[in-house]
Amino acid sequence: MRKIVGLGLIAALFVSILSGCAAQNEGMREHQGAVIGAGTGAVGGAVVGGLLGGRRGAVAGGLLGALAGGLVGNYHDQREKSLADTRLAYAEYTPAKGTRLKIERVRTNPAEAAPGATVEIELTYAVLTPREDVMVPVRESREILFNGVKVGEAFVDIEREGGTWRSVVPITLPGNARPGNYRVVASVESHGGGKDIQEISFRVHR
Repeated sequence: MRKIVGLGLIAALFVSILSGCAAQNEGMREHQGAVIGAGTGAVGGAVVGGLLGGRRGAVAGGLLGALAGGLVGNYHDQREKSLADTRLAYAEYTPAKGTRLKIERVRTNPAEAAPGATVEIELTYAVLTPREDVMVPVRESREILFNGVKVGEAFVDIEREGGTWRSVVPITLPGNARPGNYRVVASVESHGGGKDIQEISFRVHR
């Protein structure tokens, strides 16, 4: 019976993820239900993983310490530019260099928030590929640190076409979030395409 219940739970989680990933808008796509492990009390808690449908990933992670009791929200993404338009901004890139990833901007919105508010962590990056038909497995990672200690994490494994992509992960702060500055270390990484990292911060006030 325990095995049957366990299998049923796993199936339910996958159905939830697949249902959320199926919904797409012309603008930002919201991957409802894609966050796994949020609020589990452990960073990187439960991971139901791998790529779904060949192009979608499951967001995993959680919050603890100074952000324990908060919530990692639904993942959104949008293709901002085509590969051709992206290449115009990187004159030094040539197809002979293979796949390259480059973070263009990391932003927190708002930059200052009260306990209980939601802070969106936005990541914009270029995926430079030698051809239009190349799909690149990318890991996006957002780590949150407070006083040098990791208190939150959200990462997603997803396949990207060449171009410029913007993705957003909202973090709802707990009502008792400790005031102070929180560092966000964002990275994008792909096997053979290297890794790029940028940092930003947001402040929680009383």
